Amino acid sequence: MSMTRIARAIALGAAMQCIYAPASATQMSETVKLFYQAISSNQPDLLDQVLAPEWEDVPLHPGQKAGRDAFKPMIAGFNQMFGGLEITNDDIIEAGDKVVVRSTLQGTQISEFAGFPSKKRPFKIMAIDILQFKDGKVVKTWHIEDWLGGLFQMGAFEK
Repeated sequence: MSMTRIARAIALGAAMQCIYAPASATQMSETVKLFYQAISSNQPDLLDQVLAPEWEDVPLHPGQKAGRDAFKPMIAGFNQMFGGLEITNDDIIEAGDKVVVRSTLQGTQISEFAGFPSKKRPFKIMAIDILQFKDGKVVKTWHIEDWLGGLFQMGAFEK
């Protein structure tokens, strides 16, 4: 086999890897990390880099309106309810146009949450989110958090 043929075969193999490699998958993971950073660091404007304007959040939080801009003020609210709010991404799994994130949320309840007054207790809960992408932005998020476990940790049900 001539050197030219070998070079062509290598070039073709490299080109095929570029076409089929999940380069966008890495971009999706990095974009998703910004979502959690926006919440933990109380920087709602980071959401402009992450969420499409018509972003759909399922289920909506109590009092939340649809869309990216309606979610932004909620970030300040989360940080006012929970001091030291920190979100750690424990697992990020990509499949097609979706990214699944298992994360740990922790902080200390410092004001009323879900109708329960603060006892200034810390909590640490798990959350699982599925984020769907289109054109490089998250267009829909399905999420579930263990808020019942969090409420027990915060002493919400103690007399």
